[in-house]
Amino acid sequence: MADRILMNKNTLAAFKAELKGYQTAFPVFEMKEQQLKEMVQVTENHIARLNASISETELKTRAWVSVMAEETVDLSQMVQEEEIITEKREIAGVSIDVFQEVSFSDKKVDLLNTPLWIDAALEVIQDQKIHRILLKMEENNLTILSRELSEARRMKNALKEVFIPDTKENIRKIEIYLGDVERLAIGCAKLVKKKKESKKAVA
Repeated sequence: MADRILMNKNTLAAFKAELKGYQTAFPVFEMKEQQLKEMVQVTENHIARLNASISETELKTRAWVSVMAEETVDLSQMVQEEEIITEKREIAGVSIDVFQEVSFSDKKVDLLNTPLWIDAALEVIQDQKIHRILLKMEENNLTILSRELSEARRMKNALKEVFIPDTKENIRKIEIYLGDVERLAIGCAKLVKKKKESKKAVA
């Protein structure tokens, strides 16, 4: 059962202060929702482009796979990332990672005992690893942004559909009640005055 509202001026003042706070917060959450919605779309597009690029590169290099299988050189082990550098970026109060660069370990290739195409293959593998690092980071960013977008939307809707209208209704009820009380008090005062005047007239 909902708490009983105290029908007095203090409660009225408190509700009016709450309403002002809700009305101030509403456009903030509305703007936050819009900013996050746009950033979610940008991130989803970036993820789609990265997936397309990875798939395209894998398709183009498929012919190399059978050749690599016959070699004794493990190319994947020759391209190992050492450090991934990112920086934080704030979007509508939400912190996400922005890729800066990645450094790879310097694996020396024996040019005398390896085929000529290995240099090109290593470059492609390195690019693919960068794309996969970016993809993982953006997928994590998307999770964070989507969660915050849902929360901002929930708060905006709660303010619009529950807190603001409910508070306005409570203010309306208290104002009506206080108005009735005031009119009753005035009526009683007039009645008392009239009775006193009647008694004086009789006396």
